[in-house]
Amino acid sequence: MKRIGLLLFIFLGWVLCAQAVEYRRFGQDHRTLAMGNTGIVTANSSAALFYNPAAMGNIFNWWVDLPVTMLTYSDDTKNLITAAQDGSFNLNSQEEQIAFMQDFVGKNPYVKFDLGANALINLKGGWTVGGNYTYEAVLDLEVRNPTMPVIDLYAKLDHIRQTGFSFPLGSGKWLFGVTAKRVERTEIAASYSVADALNEVPFPTMASAGVNGKGLGYDVGMIYRQASKSRMMWGLVYRQEIDLGDAGKIPSEVAAGVAMIQELGFLRWTTAMDFRDLTYQQGSLGDKSLNRRTHLGTEIGLVPLSKNSSLIYLRAGYAQGWASTGAELALGHSLVLGYTKYTEERGEYAGQKGSPRTILYFSSGF
Repeated sequence: MKRIGLLLFIFLGWVLCAQAVEYRRFGQDHRTLAMGNTGIVTANSSAALFYNPAAMGNIFNWWVDLPVTMLTYSDDTKNLITAAQDGSFNLNSQEEQIAFMQDFVGKNPYVKFDLGANALINLKGGWTVGGNYTYEAVLDLEVRNPTMPVIDLYAKLDHIRQTGFSFPLGSGKWLFGVTAKRVERTEIAASYSVADALNEVPFPTMASAGVNGKGLGYDVGMIYRQASKSRMMWGLVYRQEIDLGDAGKIPSEVAAGVAMIQELGFLRWTTAMDFRDLTYQQGSLGDKSLNRRTHLGTEIGLVPLSKNSSLIYLRAGYAQGWASTGAELALGHSLVLGYTKYTEERGEYAGQKGSPRTILYFSSGF
């Protein structure tokens, strides 16, 4: 893990930007990604603010995380680690740059690191207030075109601050929530080809070619909870577009979800379906794929500890044509250890061009 963090630090000094057609959303946590990235209705962890502000009402007490740490890396990142271990990872000379391109053609090294703090406080009358303070760093590299390799890289550093509240209506059947957020971003987007290396064009860096921006936005969401044994729930959320100036825009989004929770003795079974980006703002121009926007997930919680927490979780899901799995050990809020395997779609349609990734998650709090 230390080597992966070191690689991220090294790359942030000179990174370029990938041209992949990937839906980039910040704050996606290990639980929801293991469940096919479903969370519009079912988010019940300290990451609820990233999915639906109304979902804060799924938390029935206090939850303070100090810190939240999450590392995400692709399978192809292992090749970089191996190169770093044997000393072959060096891009100082023209020959080394060209050799790197040839060795990594078709590969997609990806690293994301999240560090932050969350606080959700349940008040009298069912009101919940929450806040989030997160740094998220992403490195996304791809080498394409075997005959004349080109490096596409994406790198960013986000500083995200959110605050919001949720409240119940109709004897708790309805939950409504609002979140205000501020995002500061440093980002670089570029490509570097064999021709650039031969012409001794220097690698772009954050200092020389990066852009900065900041902006404000809000989310508005609702959840309806059916009073029945099946505990069916429906949810809807709207995210305002955030204009980051030179760093581009975070597109607006409308998303809906439905879920069911069943108590079966010593286990709690959750199933969920989300429909994300219903206004087709994500992805490439003309991308109208419903399959890429449909998310399915399930979770089994073993040994319930409270109304919405268990000791052990097993998860599975489907998103963008790919399956996902995950497991978690949770000692209340004091210690949460999570592991997730999922695949991110980087092509034009579901199941075309996947990037297999792993998430390691740790949080402690009360």
